[in-house]
Amino acid sequence: MPAKRLLVLALCGEGVLVLVACSWTWVADLPLVFSTISIGAALGAGILTAAGFSLLNYYLLRHAPEVLGVCSLRQIHLEVFCPLFARVGVLEIAGISLAAGLGEELLFRGVLQPELGLIPASVLFGVLHIGGGRQITFGVWAAICGGGLGILAQATGGWFAPTVAHVLYDAAALTYIRWGPREHRLTIPS
Repeated sequence: MPAKRLLVLALCGEGVLVLVACSWTWVADLPLVFSTISIGAALGAGILTAAGFSLLNYYLLRHAPEVLGVCSLRQIHLEVFCPLFARVGVLEIAGISLAAGLGEELLFRGVLQPELGLIPASVLFGVLHIGGGRQITFGVWAAICGGGLGILAQATGGWFAPTVAHVLYDAAALTYIRWGPREHRLTIPS
């Protein structure tokens, strides 16, 4: 898929999530809390969380023992994500990451978690990241990350820190997918 088309798809899809989140808060008269701590502290917490998730993702893709779940994540990385994002540039990575972070965190940490709770919101986050039967492991990984982002939302009192973490993690993951070690990418003919 062309890089510009991926960006448009992400902007449209994640834009729908923003509309759903904003509509839900309006209809339910639910406050959409940005943060109850200082912006600097929330920003720092988001950056640290993104770094932790990124290091864990790198470990799983490069160094973790080859057990069933790890092998499945590596296979999804090589067979799904590398071909899908093979031609993205910095602009597309930034746009996709910003759209996904904002759209998903507004909905999941800003609306669903206050309404349903940490665990249901995290499980739903994971389920919606399953792209097919072979990607169940990725859904589990997303649910774990969703739980971490949910805990971050609780600790910082809002959706800002999880959004920072999500945007930065996605940017790091997409950068690794696009420009990481050759043995972890498939060659896509021009």
